[in-house]
Amino acid sequence: MENPLFTFTTQPYPPRQRFEVWREEVNAIFDITISEPDSTAFNYRLATGYLGALLMGCGAWDGTGAPVPYRVKRSAQMIRRDHLDHYYLCLGLSHSINGTAGRTSLAAGNSQIYILDLARELDCLITAGDTVILTIPRDLLAQSLGHKDLHGQVLQGGLSELLADHMRALQHRLPRLVPGEIPHAKEATLGLVSAAIAPSLANLHMAAQEIDHTLLNRARRLIEQHLRSPELSPTFLCKQLGISRAHLYRLFSQETGVAAYIQKRRLNRARVMIQSDSGTRHRVSGLAFQFGFKSDAHFSRAFKQAFGYSPREARDVAGVHLKQGQVSRHDGFSLRSILGQMTPA
Repeated sequence: MENPLFTFTTQPYPPRQRFEVWREEVNAIFDITISEPDSTAFNYRLATGYLGALLMGCGAWDGTGAPVPYRVKRSAQMIRRDHLDHYYLCLGLSHSINGTAGRTSLAAGNSQIYILDLARELDCLITAGDTVILTIPRDLLAQSLGHKDLHGQVLQGGLSELLADHMRALQHRLPRLVPGEIPHAKEATLGLVSAAIAPSLANLHMAAQEIDHTLLNRARRLIEQHLRSPELSPTFLCKQLGISRAHLYRLFSQETGVAAYIQKRRLNRARVMIQSDSGTRHRVSGLAFQFGFKSDAHFSRAFKQAFGYSPREARDVAGVHLKQGQVSRHDGFSLRSILGQMTPA
């Protein structure tokens, strides 16, 4: 059984009603207002799901034009009425906020995480855009954060970037989490939040496993993005990730090492290129140069060791498969006919 998401969208409503419908949806947390010209352009979608006691919201701008601004408030009267005692962490993917959180000036834009204390007053202008939001009961962070004033804080630094990566990943994975995984995902999320807000030794230790997991995923993305770059090396990755060489090697300890992993990904990319429809246009010498091998012979030896056949043999195999595929589209083959032949008389 997967983790259900609850989706709300203003799309089905006439343009002049969409903002009012949205106001009714969010007034449990915020009081929002908008100018008359901007209200008819408003169109928004929100998916929410539970991660244990945490609530994740994923907002998306669905308007045909540029996102429009609206004002958001939490007054003292609203706070007394709803008694919410939660932290609200918002990662703006294409969203910005400007105004005051209590007595603190607040300004945050794309790829930044800001924190609101829902027990405190707020008066800001938001430009509607894509967001990932975590709403966390205060008591779940009390032990790691104590009485730290977080209202209006914009997170900075490498741990903030790792938390942002984690929130983006959680956005995609949340619907597929099964019940047994949710408690672990919740604790990993709380650990990363605590480490990003207050990077004490205790908080860093609690979040160490999730930090390493997120760093490894980021390293893998960097490798895929720079497979053809001559700069791609352990030194390059350490600089981009802001970690030591020893830490990098520990991340890749299950992958037989960093250099071996990079070579494996380069060889795999080269094989895909060779065996693509246009593979005949890729010379082995050109691929060896593109992917940083010392010579054609070095590339061919590494390729055969990895896949059991040479680059030229890979091209021949792909050519045969391509021809067979072309024939099969015209010879009357169908899965239904094969199944029919397998049925006993």
